[in-house]
Amino acid sequence: MAAEPGLSASSKEGKPRSWVVRGDGVNLREKPSLSAAVLTTFPEGKVVDNLGCRQAEGRDWCDVQPLGGGPRGFVATELLKPAVAADGAVARGDDTSALRAGQGDFDATGKMPCAMSQGQPMGRCAFGVARAGGGDATVVVTRPDGRKRALFFRMGKAIGADTSQADGNPAFSANKEADLYTIRVGYERYEMPEAVIFGG
Repeated sequence: MAAEPGLSASSKEGKPRSWVVRGDGVNLREKPSLSAAVLTTFPEGKVVDNLGCRQAEGRDWCDVQPLGGGPRGFVATELLKPAVAADGAVARGDDTSALRAGQGDFDATGKMPCAMSQGQPMGRCAFGVARAGGGDATVVVTRPDGRKRALFFRMGKAIGADTSQADGNPAFSANKEADLYTIRVGYERYEMPEAVIFGG
């Protein structure tokens, strides 16, 4: 999917929110030029965020960054294809899930298993999810003490939480077995089915 000449081809204009690298050993360059310094090399299938595309030196280039963070640079557009999420969708446009979740504009609500301290048995926490399509979503959990915890997902992958210095910057980790996510934020534990993220 090549960028149209003269257009920024970012997700804001309805282009794919994420790309997948096609071809092994694809160079991420500092500038949109074959002579620019190589920042890193991507393997086949690497997922990168679409930060906008433009023409330079007679070819289309996209400004990209690995999903979840990493070096930002440029890849020739012919070496990219739209990223397809686990539900078969290609996410387009801006991811507004965090904004909507912050405003309490949820696509679904419910309860999930949760625990707030080490060794504590799982209880139930209320949650709301705002979805942006393609597995991009923000889940806001109401903890037993009434405080909120936001969990962020991209392409169906749990990538982070709204941690801060005030709560000690707890470590974030997540894994998924079959259709169940297990997420840890410090001693907090959350379990949710993937249907929360994809709907259905």
